[in-house]
Amino acid sequence: MRIPSIRDDRPRRDDTRRATASAGAPGDAPPSPARPVHLCGTWLAISTGDQAAVLAAVDLSDPVPVTMREGESAWNRDHHSWDTDGRRRNTRMYVTPVIDGWTLVFGDLPGSAHPASGLWARDAQALCARLSARFGAAHLYGMSCGDSWTMWCLAEAGTVRRYYELEAGERVGSHPAEDGFRLPDEDEDLPPDAYDGIDPGDVDAVMARRAELYERLALPEVCYATDIAALTSVDPSTFGPHTRVSGQGVLALTAHGRRQ
Repeated sequence: MRIPSIRDDRPRRDDTRRATASAGAPGDAPPSPARPVHLCGTWLAISTGDQAAVLAAVDLSDPVPVTMREGESAWNRDHHSWDTDGRRRNTRMYVTPVIDGWTLVFGDLPGSAHPASGLWARDAQALCARLSARFGAAHLYGMSCGDSWTMWCLAEAGTVRRYYELEAGERVGSHPAEDGFRLPDEDEDLPPDAYDGIDPGDVDAVMARRAELYERLALPEVCYATDIAALTSVDPSTFGPHTRVSGQGVLALTAHGRRQ
């Protein structure tokens, strides 16, 4: 299988002009509004507007300007690739413009162990700690569109304050962003007769009963990475006309991509 080039997602000539305008040159048109991102995989949120410093810190090179839609599409396409040996998934990452004061990096963690090795959580925490020592705050979030997997790693000033990953059982610290929520692996605490008289196949009836029970019993809703991201940095799934965007997004090569 051919390894896709980073140039595969290079903007067309007219898109390049629009991308340049979005960088904020005087008299040019404002950038297009951001749109919600389909989230499946991991992304970093780094508290800085210095994209060049982020590229260097994450060991990325050869940046190619892309629109936000092109960058998001490339990330999703790579993550869902049937290239099972990981060659495509590890060759490039999408680095966003500055979004509400944060620079986001979408893609598999550079230089990290394979999740199946059991060392991925260690590498994720080490990366966030290192980046937060440089930029003040660095967060990693993860979601899956195929199952309930979710995770977050919140590091500040060189220290991991919280690491949570569903299913893997990895836990470090705590964080006030979780206050008032139920973690995904905690029991709902519903009474045994909660759904008596409800047809399990009737989704609307089940959800209506659940909503009624949660309100009556004052039960906390479950939180996922997007909920924590919204409270600690930015939630890509809610991007829209209200989102402040400045600068230019890029696709950049990882060390593995440079070797390819």
